[in-house]
Amino acid sequence: MKKAEIKKEKKEPKKKAAPSAKKTAPKVKKEAQKEIKPKKVLKPEAASIIEAAKAIPQEKTPVIEERKAAPEKKRPPKTEQYHGTGGRKTSGARVWISKGSGNYLINGRPLENYICGRKLLYKMAMEPFVMTDTLGKFDVHADAQGGGLCSQIGAVRQAVSQAITRANPELRPILRKSGLLTRDSRVKERKKYGQKRARKRFQYSKR
Repeated sequence: MKKAEIKKEKKEPKKKAAPSAKKTAPKVKKEAQKEIKPKKVLKPEAASIIEAAKAIPQEKTPVIEERKAAPEKKRPPKTEQYHGTGGRKTSGARVWISKGSGNYLINGRPLENYICGRKLLYKMAMEPFVMTDTLGKFDVHADAQGGGLCSQIGAVRQAVSQAITRANPELRPILRKSGLLTRDSRVKERKKYGQKRARKRFQYSKR
């Protein structure tokens, strides 16, 4: 065979294969493909049990009685409290006084226990009551912070004096005259450089 004839044979198009049965078959919806399952039919034994249960007369649920509200407890009337604040050096105090038998608490502790039995501090703390003749007529609850023991008692004294004036304004002139309502502004003077203390100098030596 010649070369030209061989090329012609190659150029002849191939015949397309017949479409397969799978491709030609019409598409069926998925919903149609699902088989419709028959409804469950109860067995005769189960049906008879249900009918028997329906035939039983049902008892009415008991009505729950509403609980009656408990009677309100009468609380004793709150005693009037009077507030005061005070300060001394770096200490601060808040005080509440109310009519009572003379209980004196500082930071939750009795006064004598708090000051460790120091008579001078005890006298300082009770001075407002002594000056106004109200000793043993008020209960004191004080909250003191900062500084030392002596400065805390000074702050409490000023706070108690303020609270007494709020309880009875007529006693204000007595406390004002004795200086118990005025804050004691004295503070330790600072040390100076080149000196031993605030005012003291080092000893001078000529040789």
